[in-house]
Amino acid sequence: MVNCCLCGSIGDWQYSTNELLSKYFTSRTLCKCPDSSFVCDRCNWVLKGRVWFWNAAKNKWSDLPVRGITVLYSKNELLFPRLLEPRTERGKTWPVIESLALRSQIREWLLSPPEPPFTIAITESGQKYVLPWAQEGLDRDFFPVQFELDSVWIHRAEFTDLLQHYESLMGLGFSKTEIDSGQYHSDRLMSAISTYGQHEAIVAPFRGSRLLALVSHVAQKPIAQEVNAIVQDEIINPETTKIGQLSLF
Repeated sequence: MVNCCLCGSIGDWQYSTNELLSKYFTSRTLCKCPDSSFVCDRCNWVLKGRVWFWNAAKNKWSDLPVRGITVLYSKNELLFPRLLEPRTERGKTWPVIESLALRSQIREWLLSPPEPPFTIAITESGQKYVLPWAQEGLDRDFFPVQFELDSVWIHRAEFTDLLQHYESLMGLGFSKTEIDSGQYHSDRLMSAISTYGQHEAIVAPFRGSRLLALVSHVAQKPIAQEVNAIVQDEIINPETTKIGQLSLF
């Protein structure tokens, strides 16, 4: 039994680091057991694996490196994406994935994760190895998420509250760029002068953090009915909207 060089898991691993990790491998400082000469089955899949995905937009099969795929595991079982039977295209035989993770799906994983232990590895660029560095979640209310090369710890109640305020700002017409930077366009700011402040007050302390970046990554704009409900509630209950544009001066 040996440790995996990348993730540190213990098993009867057979894949050699000499064959898998070239001189161009730039994540050696992230390896959990850098002295090990072996790589586990899952990390080997991430390092070298490729899959086919039906790209409806291009009306053709696209080949994707596994490193660029967002995944959800329950212990050692891959819950998402679903792997289908291998397919041969252009002389290459690889497994087929049924679908890629939508941000709305990832949002639901974070709001309601599966029973532990589970692992969530979220890719942004699609160019970096993410899954090998992911830690296993052992508690549904406080758990780590691997977001590119950063391990972000989620307090589920705090995350849910922050996400709700972020999405409320989106519902008021602000873009993610505006919310992430705090630099709101004056025309939209004036139209939401009496309502945006209570949400901005919650979001502002997290600005620049990877937690807010993760919230931004998965946030969804509320549907029109929800937006109207938010505005109506704030008109009816003005005592909840005391923080406004004047708080900036």
